[in-house]
Amino acid sequence: MAKNLVGKTLGGYKLDELIGEGGMATVYKGFQTSLNRWVAIKVLDYQEAISLARFQLEAKAVASLRHRNILIVYEYGEEESMPFIAMEYIEGGTLADRLNGKPMAWRRVIELIIPIAEALHYAHSHNIIHRDVKPSNILMPQEDWPVLADFGLVKHSDQENRITQTGTFMGTPNYMSPEQARDLPLDPRADMYSLGVVIFEMITGRLPFEHKIPNKVLLAHVVEPPPSPRQFNPDCPPELEEVILTALKKKPQERYPDMQRMVDALRAVLAAYPLPRSQVPATDKLDKPPSQQEAEAKPLNRLLKPFQKLFGGKSAEVETTPHDQLDIAEIEADTVRVKPSSGADQAAGRLVLPDKSATINIPDKNILILGRSHGTNPVDIDLEPYQASKFGVSRRHARLTKRGQTWWLDDMHSMNGTFVNNVEVKHGQPVALKDGDVIRLSHMSFTFFISSSD
Repeated sequence: MAKNLVGKTLGGYKLDELIGEGGMATVYKGFQTSLNRWVAIKVLDYQEAISLARFQLEAKAVASLRHRNILIVYEYGEEESMPFIAMEYIEGGTLADRLNGKPMAWRRVIELIIPIAEALHYAHSHNIIHRDVKPSNILMPQEDWPVLADFGLVKHSDQENRITQTGTFMGTPNYMSPEQARDLPLDPRADMYSLGVVIFEMITGRLPFEHKIPNKVLLAHVVEPPPSPRQFNPDCPPELEEVILTALKKKPQERYPDMQRMVDALRAVLAAYPLPRSQVPATDKLDKPPSQQEAEAKPLNRLLKPFQKLFGGKSAEVETTPHDQLDIAEIEADTVRVKPSSGADQAAGRLVLPDKSATINIPDKNILILGRSHGTNPVDIDLEPYQASKFGVSRRHARLTKRGQTWWLDDMHSMNGTFVNNVEVKHGQPVALKDGDVIRLSHMSFTFFISSSD
């Protein structure tokens, strides 16, 4: 049993509470006084050579990754012969806490899995294989924000010398790929299989193989075909079942070539089943097709006309610019040549955060970057004072460009998307903003207002 270190200080972190125990390490909630923040401290208990090497590899590998759906590692350290990793501390529990033996709504399953699949694709692009993808390693800081954690069994896919000893397997039997169970060389598709098991469990409320003995579970992964998810949940679309069963193919070469292809397949399922009108929440009515929005807006517009005349507002609509009006190549280079506006036609814009009761004035520049300033990389409109990182806003998330009296908004390859009136703004296809438009960067929303200067 590991020694309880609550109350002890390691590397400037005071250990406040034990929050998790594993086979080789213990995780504490700690406080970093120098930066006045809570952190998670993972302390290695079982310190033989291979475990220590694996622990150090985890720290180095994850510290090199920057993705909003991957837990942040702050540093690796050793004190009093105790190796530890300081990581981002996240409240909210895990995906495992939300699995209660009952099927989850299939649309929610896809919406939660896509970010994790994208995080894995990002890790794989950096030659990192997780090897222990499972619900308890998916943290949930918010109900719609999953974060992949615990790269303790991480392996570099281009690594020749394996840390794991021959004849041993690492991972969790219920979620282990056939090749992992057989101690064969792994590639990123081992993570794909494990994620397929997670999706199966979410959509059906059970695991594909429910043997009580771990060795039987491992054997089942190798030789038994998985049951049909629709057998346990008829509401699962056939297309989603096909994605799951493809990920669960015994041979890696029969699965998707990479995680991005799996993401594309999951998005295709969502596209094949648009959300029924009766199920659209009142706050999301702008997700409807433009023609439908327009038809439903007419009665309301009659009531709002006096206010629209007073404030210059218009019914919510999105306009995309033709390429002959806004040169995308110039935008990409941040070199849009905009003629200086005369004082008569300049417009003073502002962003209003309703939940924060705050107003951000838009600087008088033709090109503005919205995001989070970091170190020596400032942005024009810094949203970090309004907890932007908590809402998943990227450091360089979106771009505002002014042409005449019109502001255009473009996405800058952000992690979780840019939206105007709940319509996604595609990178390279800037959208013209109108007074009263609702802008959403990831999960952070605010209203755009523009009025003539006095």
